[in-house]
Amino acid sequence: MAKDSDIPGAEQVERSRMSAAELSWALRSVNRAASQLEHALAAKVGLRALDFEAMGHIMDLEGTQLGPAELGHRLGISTGSATELADRLEAAGHIARARDATDRRRVNLVPQASAVGRILGELAPLFTALDSLALEFSPEEQAAISRYLRAAADELQTHSATLTSSSSDE
Repeated sequence: MAKDSDIPGAEQVERSRMSAAELSWALRSVNRAASQLEHALAAKVGLRALDFEAMGHIMDLEGTQLGPAELGHRLGISTGSATELADRLEAAGHIARARDATDRRRVNLVPQASAVGRILGELAPLFTALDSLALEFSPEEQAAISRYLRAAADELQTHSATLTSSSSDE
């Protein structure tokens, strides 16, 4: 159980509004820190927050069919706005457009190696630190933590899909 003095102010406010298991609060804290990291990393590599989020989707889906329309859907913006966003990323050298091999009318968004390298280069020290942190736990503890985090990620994705489908029903 976390001591009150160890709990950030924002989390103390949230805890006053609802109750949850300590693991859920710890995960919420990780999510909050990850969001802060994404904003800091976006600024470091010279991208707007939405453009950085788009780069994340493009990098995650590399090798699949991700065009401006699909990117817009993932980001919750119009196809036209997504096309403008892709134009900015392409002009800055972060992505390229490539014709689809099977449907030449279709354009896929492809991350450029230099942009991927810059983003991953900024993350490398963090991954090293997290790997070192993991070594503080026994293999059994690592397995339990991994199982929890993977299951939590599944729950987050499921809840996200539920929110997305319920908002489109309105």
